[in-house]
Amino acid sequence: MLKNRQERYMLTNETIDLLSILCLEALTEAGTEGKDIIRIRLSLEEILEVWKKELGTAEVYFRTGRKFGRQYIEFGVKGRQLDVMNEKEDFFLCSRLLAQAGLSLVYTYQNGVNRLTINPPGKKQTGQIVQLLLAILCAIVLGFVVRGLTDVYSNRVQMVTEPLFHMLLGLLRAISSPLIFLSICWGIISIGDLSAVGTIGKQVALRFVISTFLLCAVTALFICWLFPLTQGGAGNLSGGAADIYKMLLDIVPSDIVSPFLNGNALQIIFLGVCTGIALLVLGDRVSDVRNIIIQANEVVQFFMTLMGKLIPFFVFLSIFCVLQSEFGAGFTGVVKVFMIAVPGCALAVAVYLLMLKLRFRVGVRVLIKKMLPTYLIGLSTASSAAAFATNLETCEKELGIPRKVVNFAVPLGQVIYKPGGVIGFLTVSLCMAQCYQVDITPVWLVTAVLIVSLLAMAAPPIPGGALTCYTVMFGQLGIPGEAIAVAVAINSVLDFIMTAANLTCLQAEAVFAADRLNMLDKEKLYKRKR
Repeated sequence: MLKNRQERYMLTNETIDLLSILCLEALTEAGTEGKDIIRIRLSLEEILEVWKKELGTAEVYFRTGRKFGRQYIEFGVKGRQLDVMNEKEDFFLCSRLLAQAGLSLVYTYQNGVNRLTINPPGKKQTGQIVQLLLAILCAIVLGFVVRGLTDVYSNRVQMVTEPLFHMLLGLLRAISSPLIFLSICWGIISIGDLSAVGTIGKQVALRFVISTFLLCAVTALFICWLFPLTQGGAGNLSGGAADIYKMLLDIVPSDIVSPFLNGNALQIIFLGVCTGIALLVLGDRVSDVRNIIIQANEVVQFFMTLMGKLIPFFVFLSIFCVLQSEFGAGFTGVVKVFMIAVPGCALAVAVYLLMLKLRFRVGVRVLIKKMLPTYLIGLSTASSAAAFATNLETCEKELGIPRKVVNFAVPLGQVIYKPGGVIGFLTVSLCMAQCYQVDITPVWLVTAVLIVSLLAMAAPPIPGGALTCYTVMFGQLGIPGEAIAVAVAINSVLDFIMTAANLTCLQAEAVFAADRLNMLDKEKLYKRKR
């Protein structure tokens, strides 16, 4: 745990070495893993070198501490504004995309000082799954105990737990719409103009977007027959097409405020995309607005991170409240979700492995041995950030993907490419719609495919990020708010499986992208792992 500390020096070559050592000590003290420490130190040294070259022998300070429970390491150099991470293409890995992937390096310029803030990843929360399992077990045991009490005592317990759960749910709903909007704006601003990163950026980003929508549509076609569809006759086909057309037109809001008041996810995403693109086009002319968006996103994500620490308690309350109601249909829906989503995620991984085998004639066993370490980290932690370093190493050293592709594809992919999330979101939505007797029509399915795909890409990869998506998603699909309690409980367990699938599918997509760019080192891909 970092302690408050501040030191000042003059920026020289000797000082850069000293600051690098101080950064190493601080990151070690914060509990950051060795691979992450190396990447942060190398990036820091390069940034300090550029600052020294451009700003001369200026005053530099080193500061560490904690703000609201969040550790930070900060470096500051006086002089003109020099944003190395955005102005130099070589520092793309240090961009805000990398910050969302788990290694947070953020540049700001205030009061004539260039500031680089590092929020070091702490010790991995290997006990998260244990906490969730304990929360689920306690909720089930206490839930059935309370159900066995007399109505008087049972009602008294419900008078305490239900308002508390609805209060937490209200906080989640209040923050979900701005979080989705800011996350999309922030992501577009962070990526910048794809022409700046050339063919690699366009190829990788396009593959992720197309694959997400295609996978969601294919998943819907494969599992929709498991649910009772409300369909009209042949004479209603034109009416269904008209409804879909109207839905697409309704994506454009009539005003800016109503999408946030009504929780209209499609309109919020539309506004986020338009705002992000506008900020890119206008560039430096709206630099103040861009800074406000970025800082507002940091604030909202900070609150979501704090709420993420309450996830075990939130899961406990959600399951406990479900058990106090008539949960027969809900229990059936839970079982159905796992019976569909778990094999679905496994099938997605298997299909990607088969595609790699057929395309490159490489053995499935060889691929499994190479991809297994990253998969197991995702499966045991439900954190793409925890698997970030291993993912980078596997892609470059085991799968033969060149570094320049890896440095773009992995940070971007861990943020926006979530095939496991697509399968999980869509399955949960269908099962909850069936449990709560929501009509599943062709128009409803098209809406679900569209909104699930967009939210899977927009969901921030932070603790509790998926929970905000459920509140927005269910509101758009007409699923009652009570279903969120069940969805939260399901997601707490399913998230581990979805994250593992996300990481493996990302690696496969990166291989295909590198091959399409004629940059794949096939000798490394074919080589057996020792």
